[in-house]
Amino acid sequence: MSALSKLVGKPKPWDWFSAKYPVKVKQMNYPTGRTQQIKNDILEAGDALQGRTAAKCLMTKWNMHEDYNTFRVVGGAAIEVANSCPVAKRTKPDGSPDDVPLYIKESWGLMYGKGHTCEEHNHWPSLWSYTYCVEACKECAPLIFNDSDDEGTPLHIFPETGQLIVFPAWLNHSVPKQECEHTGRKPRIMIAGNLNIRETIGSKLFVTEGNFRVR
Repeated sequence: MSALSKLVGKPKPWDWFSAKYPVKVKQMNYPTGRTQQIKNDILEAGDALQGRTAAKCLMTKWNMHEDYNTFRVVGGAAIEVANSCPVAKRTKPDGSPDDVPLYIKESWGLMYGKGHTCEEHNHWPSLWSYTYCVEACKECAPLIFNDSDDEGTPLHIFPETGQLIVFPAWLNHSVPKQECEHTGRKPRIMIAGNLNIRETIGSKLFVTEGNFRVR
């Protein structure tokens, strides 16, 4: 049973926190060496955004997957999860379901120290968004989906090391102030990213940005 199933009491392949919005929580089992490499990659990239976004913590540049294989691996896992959603299919000419061809539009690393936070925001006009927990503990601040159901009840998902969360990019979400320091004052380390649609029409490649197709 996934972490989200425990919260909402619906042990299904895909969990729904309202009648409209699918969210998937999956535990990944990457080797220790890969986890350490992700940490090294984030530290190497450094704090490129310096609090100029909703994330008031260390945040790398937006295109980490272009330079670091570790980010491509995590983004690829997010694509697999997104394509497993039973409602996120398109229809072939014969009427059978078909996966939507997705690509990593953006990906970045984050490190939350004590007192850091992430203000409410969403990732529109991307299609899917994802977070991967590189290192955290159950005392860390949760990821909160602020408008999770028709009654306005927020959904709290507490981070666990190795946890991958995939969700529709237009959902508002936030992270409250980080109060946990971990053992040895280690930061909470995350990867986040966005997925969009890639299509081939005739002999031309189109990349879908929100509701627009850009050649």
